[in-house]
Amino acid sequence: MVGLLSTKDYAGYADEGRRLAVDVPNVTPMDAARFIAEATPILGDAMAAKEIYDEATSENPNWALVGALGGAAVLGLFPGIGDAAAKAVKSGARGLLDTAKRVEVDPNAMGSLLGNVRLKPASKANKADLDPLGYQKTRMKDVYLSDTDVRATDTGENLARRPMSWEETEGKVVLPFYGDRTSRGLLVEGVNDVNFDQPVYTEGGVDFMVGPAAQADNSIWASNQNIITRIDKEAAKAAQEFEGADILGLTGSMAPDANDFATMTGAAMAELVKGAKITKKSAREFDEIMKSIDPDFVGVLSPRIREWAETTSSPKRKSFIRLMDSAPMQAKGFPSPAEARYSVTDPTQRDMPAGMFGLGAARVDTSAPLMFNSPKGNLPQASVPHSTYNTQIAGEYLGSLPPVPQGLLFRDVYDAMEGKVTKSGQPLNEAHKTHAIKTKMPAQKITPEILEGILSYLSRMEK
Repeated sequence: MVGLLSTKDYAGYADEGRRLAVDVPNVTPMDAARFIAEATPILGDAMAAKEIYDEATSENPNWALVGALGGAAVLGLFPGIGDAAAKAVKSGARGLLDTAKRVEVDPNAMGSLLGNVRLKPASKANKADLDPLGYQKTRMKDVYLSDTDVRATDTGENLARRPMSWEETEGKVVLPFYGDRTSRGLLVEGVNDVNFDQPVYTEGGVDFMVGPAAQADNSIWASNQNIITRIDKEAAKAAQEFEGADILGLTGSMAPDANDFATMTGAAMAELVKGAKITKKSAREFDEIMKSIDPDFVGVLSPRIREWAETTSSPKRKSFIRLMDSAPMQAKGFPSPAEARYSVTDPTQRDMPAGMFGLGAARVDTSAPLMFNSPKGNLPQASVPHSTYNTQIAGEYLGSLPPVPQGLLFRDVYDAMEGKVTKSGQPLNEAHKTHAIKTKMPAQKITPEILEGILSYLSRMEK
């Protein structure tokens, strides 16, 4: 029999679940709620080991459910169940912990069949529970972001991601490719109860390295000219400094609102506006503020709002979305910016924290010219222009690495800032270190020591 989980044990299990990033489609919220409830002191003993065993030894075990029921802690007690199921069992923990804060137990309803267990309504949840990674500055409107229904069709344009190991990077030199988490090659057709008049075509992020531009021109990254020019110069400098070493660009995840610069996020926001109940008075107040930013703003209720969102400058598009993300505008019924950002986010990155590196890896071709949406003198035009970013850099796509925190990768930058403080005397935090990596754009050689740290981290994540 499994004894009652202690507060300490449960907290440890919760920590384990939070760091797992595996989708578990076969575990429902109520599946997870069951384990949480039965491990609650109000209800008495935790679930019997026999129940876990029965599922684990069934003809078609639902390993994710076993994990969500707490089976990862007891499977070793049972003969005949080996390591083959370990990953699947552990993956169930994610569904468990995503749901943990959503479970309520009614102490006045102690009936059988878990009649006293229910999922906490979003109206009772705090901001962090509704939106753990901060997709929205303001509180979500009594809805869990994870419940957002995004309807999208894959165009099939992308090549498949190639799995790659960190061992393949040893001795090579990496540069940071900070980017938003937008998807590439999807047609987003609607969010929750809003069906888009026109699908939103996504072009960004990690899968740019395997998309049409990569296939046509060996493009590995796109951004504004100043950013790509700087990457090109830093890559050339690193090639001279580390003679003979491959120069790799590794993608790093930015915050969820970094999506605001992209055309596709503005388009999704505009489509959500069409489905919102915005009064004419509220629209006038919004328009007044936006016109102070862009005198040519067409008006939030204009039938041309999507056209404006797709053709305006990135800073103005950012202002448009972030004005929506203000308490006054949310109170007036404007749609959720989090839902717009979430809808165009790569599904594999929706739960990824900021500052995780390696999901996209490519060798920079320091001899190839940059490419532009419009020809620049003798420099070529990109065969597949990007709707947001005007410049591309060429190289060779290598693969997709298990993402790791930036501090493990850019060790030289982190070591140099060790013990340093701000002007006000506060220790440097992750935001300061991220800023340093973005501004310095360090070329980091993957030494055996750095590789060891990365592999140790990944090993811990597997346990």
